Amino acid sequence: MAANQFSVTKLKSSLAQGGARPSLFSASIAYPAGLTLPEPSTKAKFLIKASQIPASTIGSYDVFFHGKAIRVAGDRTYDTLDTTIYNDEDYGIRKVLEKWMNMISHSHLNIRKYSRSTAALEGTGAKYKSTITVTQHSKAGGDLRTYTFHGAWPSNLSAIALDWGSASDIEEFVCTWNYDYWDAKDGSSPSTSGSHDSGTSETNNIITGGDPMLYEEW
Repeated sequence: MAANQFSVTKLKSSLAQGGARPSLFSASIAYPAGLTLPEPSTKAKFLIKASQIPASTIGSYDVFFHGKAIRVAGDRTYDTLDTTIYNDEDYGIRKVLEKWMNMISHSHLNIRKYSRSTAALEGTGAKYKSTITVTQHSKAGGDLRTYTFHGAWPSNLSAIALDWGSASDIEEFVCTWNYDYWDAKDGSSPSTSGSHDSGTSETNNIITGGDPMLYEEW
């Protein structure tokens, strides 16, 4: 192996911008119509303390010929998205998410609010679905890359532990989101329409549609 393979100078030149920092990100929630938004409506941008850049997964299946397996690309699958959120004393974000989940499946009536005959019941344009955006920022404050999760809805809110011995901690909870697909753009602001952008977007599905939602101010 050549000696220059161990050169720190080579590493520096390959990591010329100093590396992306996991702490430099922001996330926003587009709430569906019918929900009373927290005050201010931009709370999520400042109170979502942890999120994820999504995984990209394509399944496979085996085709056999005379005992030899040929691996063929299958369908794309999407993991859930987790966001860890600080809980303020007004319970602003958690109350909205609890109401959102109640609209999807009522806690004791077993009904869904978004079931009007004029509304899309399922698919990306379903009334109970919306969009989540996660943006990676540069050390200079610019937007490096924005991921938009289309057809998103909260599927799980974690418990908040209460403890007399935790006098100096701030409450936090995790919201797990299901979604239909995600797309990504370099150095751009998130789309507010919830629909597929045919421009420079690297789209992971051809699904389009969805009504405009109440989008948080970016």
